[in-house]
Amino acid sequence: MHTNWWRAALLLLTVGFVGVGEAGAKRGPVAPLVQTGRREAQRDPFRVPEAAPDASRPAGLAGLGVTEAVIRGIVRYRTPPNGEAQTGAAAWAILESPTGEGFVAAPGDGLLDGVLGLIEDGGVIFWLGGDPDRRVYRPLARPAVDAREGA
Repeated sequence: MHTNWWRAALLLLTVGFVGVGEAGAKRGPVAPLVQTGRREAQRDPFRVPEAAPDASRPAGLAGLGVTEAVIRGIVRYRTPPNGEAQTGAAAWAILESPTGEGFVAAPGDGLLDGVLGLIEDGGVIFWLGGDPDRRVYRPLARPAVDAREGA
């Protein structure tokens, strides 16, 4: 009688661990407690996935997204004698990527999801997908002032 009890317990555990069939089939009572080797990577639904380097993203300015670009400066070709910058004058924007890489871009230069449309005194206007009706204004980034230097 003692050996029959061990056989029944061993059979129950074997059926529980092995289960019946493949995915979607009913498994034994112990199977959910055992991890299989095919565990999928789980991600936190409340955390934004980190942007990993993507092979499909082109290098350089063409791989920089409009919302990722930080406007670090605006360079004008010529300033009139009265000191007022002209909006239509030739200008370039100095852009920075989230990784710290810098770019000099002119109106008409393409980015990952848009085109640099207009350069104004206080910022840059991008055209999403190259469409002038879909404008995104990005202001000039102001550097933080160190408290020791004063305002």
